[in-house]
Amino acid sequence: MGSIKKELLSGVFYTAIAKYSGILISLIITGVLARLISPDKFGIVAVVTVITFFFSIFSDLGIGAAIIQNKELQQKDLNQLFSFTVWSGCILTLLFFLCSWPISFFYKEPGMKTITQLLAINLFFASANIVPNALLYKAKAFKFLAWRSLGVQVSGGIIAILAALGGAGLYALIINPILSSILLFIISYRKYPQTLEMTWGIPSIRKIFKFSAYQFMFNIINYFSRNLDKLLIGKYMGMSPLGYYEKSYRLMMLPLQNITHVITPVIHPIFSDYQHDLNQLASAYEKIIRLLAFIGLPLSVFLWFSAREITLIVFGKQWMPSVSIFQILSISVGIQILRLHFPSIQRHKEPIFMWVILINHQRGRYMRRIIYFQNTGCHSLVYHDHIFNQFPSMLLPNVLHHLSSFHHSFRET
Repeated sequence: MGSIKKELLSGVFYTAIAKYSGILISLIITGVLARLISPDKFGIVAVVTVITFFFSIFSDLGIGAAIIQNKELQQKDLNQLFSFTVWSGCILTLLFFLCSWPISFFYKEPGMKTITQLLAINLFFASANIVPNALLYKAKAFKFLAWRSLGVQVSGGIIAILAALGGAGLYALIINPILSSILLFIISYRKYPQTLEMTWGIPSIRKIFKFSAYQFMFNIINYFSRNLDKLLIGKYMGMSPLGYYEKSYRLMMLPLQNITHVITPVIHPIFSDYQHDLNQLASAYEKIIRLLAFIGLPLSVFLWFSAREITLIVFGKQWMPSVSIFQILSISVGIQILRLHFPSIQRHKEPIFMWVILINHQRGRYMRRIIYFQNTGCHSLVYHDHIFNQFPSMLLPNVLHHLSSFHHSFRET
C-alpha cells in the first residue's frame, strides 16, 4: 500500500502543477478571446470540436488505455499499433474533411465548412500521438507530462491571442487546438519514437482487443452523454445560445477536469501494477472518492453564489446572459466530481452482459434529453441533464456490480 501511495502522490503532484497552472493560463486566454470574439463564433467552434472528438474515438478504439494496462506488449507490437493509429488517422481525417460540406449544410453555417476542414489536421496528429502518449503514461513520466502540457498550452494560447488581436476572428479559436495537437505529437514522438510500417497491425490489435473494445464502448457512450446537449442546442437554438451555454459548461468543467483529471491519469498506470489485488485497489479508490466529496460539495455552493462575479471577471459583460445557465450547472459539480472515471485495469472476459444494461440506461437518457429540449428549451434541458440525471448514473455502478454478482452466481448453480 505504501508503494501505491508514494507513486500516487508523486504523480498527482506533478500532474497538479500542470493542471492548476493550466487553470490560470486557460482563464487568461479564454478571458482575452471572449472579449475579442463574439459568442456565435464560439458556438460554431464548439459544434465542430464536438464532432471532431467523435471521429477521434474511432481512431483511438481504446488503444491508449490498453497499452498502459498490458504488460506483455513488445516493441514490435507497439510499432504495429502505432502504424494502425497513423493509417486509421489518415482515413478518418479524409472522412472528416469530406464531412465539412454536410455539417455546414445541416447547421446552416457556411463558415463552419472551412473550420471543419482545418480541424481535420488536429484529428490526424491526435491519432498519431496515441501510442507515444500512452507510453509516457505507462512509464509514469508525470513530471515530463506536466511540463509538456504547460509549455504547449502557453505557446498555443499566446499565438491564438496574437491572432485574435490581429483580426483573425473565428480562426483564432482553432489555432490553439491545431498547434497543440502538432506539438504534443512532436514532443511525445521524440521521447518514444516508433517505426511506421505498411501494416494494419491486426496481430497486435488482437492482443489488446478484449480490453480496448470495452474501453471503446465506454468512450462511445460517454461521448453522447457529454455532448448531445451541445449538438441539440446548436441545431435548434442557434450559435449564439450555444456560445453562452458552451462557455458556462466549460467554466463548470474547470473544477471537474482539474480535480478528477489530476487523479485519473495517475491512478490508471499505477493501479494497473496491482490489478490482481482487488482488496488493495478498492481500499485506495474509496479514500480517493471520500476526498473528492469533501472538495466537490462545498465547491458547488461557492460556484452558485459567485456565478455572476466569476462570469464578469473571466468573460466580461457581453457574456452575462450565461450566468443563469452557469448557476444551474454549478449544482451538479459536487455530484459529478464523485463520478471519477476509473479506467478498468483488468481484462474483461464477459463484458456483454454488463454493457446491455448500460446501453439501455444511456439510450433512455438520450430520448429524455430530446423530449425535454423540444418541450421546454435550453434551461430545462440543463436542469434535467446536469442535475437530476446524475443520480441514477452514480448509482449505476453499484447496480451493475450486484447484477454481475448475481449473473455469475446463477451460472455457477
